[in-house]
Amino acid sequence: MRKGIIFLTIISIPCLLLAETSSSTSLWGLFRLGGIWMWFLLILSVISAGFIFEKLYSFNKAKLKTKEFFPEFEKLLRRKDFTSLKEFFETKGYLISDVLSRGFHEGINTEEFERRIERASSIEVNELGRGLNILATIGSIAPLIGFLGTVAGMIAAFGNIAAADDVSAQLVAGGIYTALTTTAYGLIVSIPSIAMYNYFVHRIDNFVADVEKVVNMILDKDIIK
Repeated sequence: MRKGIIFLTIISIPCLLLAETSSSTSLWGLFRLGGIWMWFLLILSVISAGFIFEKLYSFNKAKLKTKEFFPEFEKLLRRKDFTSLKEFFETKGYLISDVLSRGFHEGINTEEFERRIERASSIEVNELGRGLNILATIGSIAPLIGFLGTVAGMIAAFGNIAAADDVSAQLVAGGIYTALTTTAYGLIVSIPSIAMYNYFVHRIDNFVADVEKVVNMILDKDIIK
């Protein structure tokens, strides 16, 4: 599944770039104007899109949403039924219930319970956060690569202006227009990367907060002593 998502991402971007090749303002036309820097941005966009789709799939598979989890959990908690709670954690299928099932055992004290839950949640958080640093890095360096391409384009444009015998507004504007293309593409790659990075971090923070909430609710009811 993950390989399929990444494959579809890789083949979709070139298809978009090749659309309307006859127009100078098409994606492919603008891509060619940006020069070699656009290829670096294309590679970053493919990596970013692949990570985004892979994370969306893995987060959905992990069942991080706890909207349906808490009503049933609170109902069993009010009954203080250890056996039912243990069965609920082991069979419900949510990531939070899987974490809780690793520490919810008879014959352990509160310190051991908290230690087991903390260890299990740390493992899951590390797994959920795997690769997010790459997404954050892409979001940070894509605008810089775009700006570097713009600077290089401006140098070339002013070089052409200096060498020209007759400097026209079209010559000046054309050079600047070409140079600014890489900045625009850099921002196009960066904005969704940063937005999705913040979204995934927010989901992970909510998961950690939910685990802590459940642990505190269990300890408040003195089910684990």
